[in-house]
Amino acid sequence: DLLVEKSNETKLHSKRIRDMSVKLGKAAGLSASQLDELSLTATLHDIGKIAVPQDILKKKGTLTEKEWDIVKRHPETGYRIASATPELAHVADYVLCCHERFDGTGYPHRLKGEDIPIVCRIILIADAYDVMTHDRVYRKAITKDEAIEELKRCSGTHFDPKLIDEFIDIIGVKGVKKE
Repeated sequence: DLLVEKSNETKLHSKRIRDMSVKLGKAAGLSASQLDELSLTATLHDIGKIAVPQDILKKKGTLTEKEWDIVKRHPETGYRIASATPELAHVADYVLCCHERFDGTGYPHRLKGEDIPIVCRIILIADAYDVMTHDRVYRKAITKDEAIEELKRCSGTHFDPKLIDEFIDIIGVKGVKKE
């Protein structure tokens, strides 16, 4: 497990994203096979970060443009890793698209709206929520309520508005256990 070698936090982050993604996937009506792909992709979505230098990943300040360009290449690295691994090849395209944004401003291919696979639109939401609600080297966590407000603010731009509403219902009513 290459990601776990980089950081135990990465392992916990991947588990939280997987769990939230599967809950949202079920609420969105994904089939059993789609849920399996979602679970695997959520676990692997950042596998390409193994090629990003640690000093960039753990940098406390703002990334330079050059450093940000290096980070933005991780989905393509992840795609190549997944493509080259027979057990993962079927989710390689999803690994590539997990940082696309609903309004087409994401990366690496600037996909927009429903052109972004639903698996990736789900993971983007779960990932954003988890990053906001857990401490990072570059900033402190915000509260669940603040994170929900940010998700709402970015609904339709970063995130699929239908999925945002479902996600807020899931975390607001049923609650997602914070680890």
